Amino acid sequence: MDKKTIVEAMRDMDLCFMSTIAKGGGVSSRPMSNNAQVEWDGSNWFFSNGDTRKVEEIGENPATELTFQGKDTWIVLSGKSNLHQDDKELFKKHWTDELDQWFEQGIDTPGLTLIEVAASRAECWGKPGDGVVEL
Repeated sequence: MDKKTIVEAMRDMDLCFMSTIAKGGGVSSRPMSNNAQVEWDGSNWFFSNGDTRKVEEIGENPATELTFQGKDTWIVLSGKSNLHQDDKELFKKHWTDELDQWFEQGIDTPGLTLIEVAASRAECWGKPGDGVVEL
């Protein structure tokens, strides 16, 4: 198992569960979309409103896991999240038209936050093989 294998397997994976550390311990998970930006380079990008529980949890503890399932492959990425706020150039880079349904004012939505999950480890099971890759 190597990074190239993970990159190939991630190519068609958009939907995942994002898990963060909950207040008081435990884990919080919620479904998220890469907004069809699946050319994975080690970071995954997600838009959110700034006043959500996930943004608050990441602000307190950036440890994050992303769990993806493809047709015949499962991947868990572990890493740390960075919160990007008020960076309209970065927002433009990652914006897709489908996001307009969630954020009616587009990149000018008050409190808009871009969550970058920088993976440091990948675990893979399925068709490409089973293994762990330190990124």
